[in-house]
Order: sequence, then structure tokens, then C-alpha cells
Amino acid sequence: MVADGTTPTAEQDEVEGTAGPPRWIRPLRRRVHRVPAGALLWKIGVGVVGAAIVVAGLLLIPLPGPGWAIVFLGIAVWATEFSWARRLLARARRLLRQWTEWLLRLPPLIRALIGLAGLAFLLVLAYLVWRLVP
Repeated sequence: MVADGTTPTAEQDEVEGTAGPPRWIRPLRRRVHRVPAGALLWKIGVGVVGAAIVVAGLLLIPLPGPGWAIVFLGIAVWATEFSWARRLLARARRLLRQWTEWLLRLPPLIRALIGLAGLAFLLVLAYLVWRLVP
């Protein structure tokens, strides 16, 4: 929402650097916002769907698979409606880009050792889950 209580336009989104909802969902969002209390219902719906995706991702983190990717997908869903989630997602992207750039500057042997350390961590985690889950 803009300070005057209206929904930001695509031009305002570009200027402010906040993408808002994807282009394909904007017509549906506008239709829902025209209904009395539609904006509130939309925000609650986005919050619930995003929370369900984040919780599912958090539950999957200890298991092999895309747990973190699912968590970030949930945050991306929230980012379509909440500015705090847009900032969090932008920060996560920036940190991931910095990590990748730093990793690519390292010698191949060090990168391989970091990869092996990550794999060892996942193996230990999988073993602990296997032993602790009845």
C-alpha cells in the first residue's frame, strides 16, 4: 500500500524497487481488492499461504531435498504483499550472491573442501535423524 492507502502501480513498484505481486496475479488481486474487505482478505490469504509454505520448508530442512528453497519460496509469496518480506528476500539474495562470488574467488581445492564439509554435515544430520526417529 502507498501512504495514501491505495495499491501501488507498476510504475511506483519499479521506482521504489519493490516488485510486488507477479504480473500474472495482479488482475485477480485488483478484482479481490474491489470487494469490501477484499484487501484485508487478500493479505490474510497471502499470509496464510506463505506461512504454510515456510512451515513445510522448515520441516523439510533436515531431510535431503529442497527445504531451504521451499522456505525462500514461502518468503517470496509473502514478499508479494509485505514490505518486510521483500526486504528479507532482497537481503537473502544479496547474501547468496556475495557468498557465491566469494566462493568462486577461492582456489578449486578450497571449494572442494568446503563442499565436502557441507556434505559431511548433511550426512551427520541425516544419520542423527535416522537414529532419533523411531
